[in-house]
Amino acid sequence: MSRLVYGSLTALISGMPAWLGYLFADLLTEVHFRFFPARRHAALANLAVTMPRAGRRDRVRIARRMMRSYNRMMYEFFRLPHLSRAQLLASVEVEGREHLEAALARGRGVILASSHIGNWELAGVMIAQFGYALHAVAGVQLGRWLTGAVRETKSELSIVTVSPEDGFRKLLRALEHNDPVALVVDGDIYQHGVDVEFFGRPYRFPAGPGVLAQRTGAQVICGYCERLSPGRFRMVMEKPLDPAACASTAELNQAVATTIERHIREHLDQWCIFRPMWEPAPGGAAEHAGGARRVEA
Repeated sequence: MSRLVYGSLTALISGMPAWLGYLFADLLTEVHFRFFPARRHAALANLAVTMPRAGRRDRVRIARRMMRSYNRMMYEFFRLPHLSRAQLLASVEVEGREHLEAALARGRGVILASSHIGNWELAGVMIAQFGYALHAVAGVQLGRWLTGAVRETKSELSIVTVSPEDGFRKLLRALEHNDPVALVVDGDIYQHGVDVEFFGRPYRFPAGPGVLAQRTGAQVICGYCERLSPGRFRMVMEKPLDPAACASTAELNQAVATTIERHIREHLDQWCIFRPMWEPAPGGAAEHAGGARRVEA
């Protein structure tokens, strides 16, 4: 039943002219901002950390853009299964594919670390379109009832979904098979985090990139997929981080966190995280700076 509902939704939305889909997504930005206070407060609390010198007006402006970007991403997400390969390839500029191919030529797989910027799901589909069997860690998507349908659809797009409960076992097997593994490192689905510095604050970061790379020798490629305009994207894969060049797993995880921080800083208005990522600073700096309060997403 969930597959039928999900399939009907994707068929309905994909049949809509793109300009109309984006128009609806943009019009719903204000609904998203005003009627989901927990998400609004979380975005503003996070922006108090990422934009410490900005005023509340600027943070509110960015928070609205973040919500617009999320609405657009959801429209694109439902439309994605019905796009042809030619349409996908024509809509995405790719930078750094040579880094992916060079890393896989070593025969140890590759770990792709990204964040919730732009359309991160599209990046995964593009990797699959390159001809690779992508293994991506994902938790509940669109609610528990539709998660199975989403995973089935991804499998039809050559993306293997790995549950957080599976731990590292399936990911290690994928890397041993020289497949790419994708980790979205600013999510909250991991069980065992490690301490890193993120935007100048302590942060519990997923241990996966460093642990998997040190165990297998796989290189880590940090990247993102930004939206240039409605229906146009740029996917960027940077030069790999080599675990052999890092003295410890902690050093490698910090290098990944520092790179991801730069990506987010450069694309704040497309960063779709709506849960509080940091504990409030002593003295309630977030509240003073932005009028935000800590909430549970």
